[in-house]
Amino acid sequence: MALTFRRFGYLGAFLLALAAVFFAVFGAPALDGATGVQLAVFVVAGVFELLGGVQNPIRERVGALRLVGVGHVFLGASMCLGALTGEGLLFRGLFALSGLVLVAFGVDYLRGGTYFETPEA
Repeated sequence: MALTFRRFGYLGAFLLALAAVFFAVFGAPALDGATGVQLAVFVVAGVFELLGGVQNPIRERVGALRLVGVGHVFLGASMCLGALTGEGLLFRGLFALSGLVLVAFGVDYLRGGTYFETPEA
C-alpha cells in the first residue's frame, strides 16, 4: 500500500491535539525547562507535518516531501529531548534511538527520498 501525504496531515493534526491536551491538563507551569523546549519542538513538528499533508500555498512552493522531512526531524529531536528527561536507562536509550531513526527519515526526505520509501502526491 503506497503512502500518501494526506496521512502526514492527520499526523500533524494529532500531534497538535496532543500538545493542546498536555497544556490543558498540566498548564503553563509544566512548560518550564526541558519539558517546555520539548513541547515547543513537538508543536513545530506538528505544524510542519500538517503543512506537508494538506493542500496549501507553502506546500506548493516548497514541496510536501521537504515539509514532511522537516516535521520528521523536529519530531525526532523532540523524542531525543524526551530521552534526556526520562527515567530509566532502557527507556532513555530506546526513546533516543527512535528519535534518531525519525531524524534519519526526515533528512532522507529533505534530500529527495533516496533511501526510504517516499509518499506519493
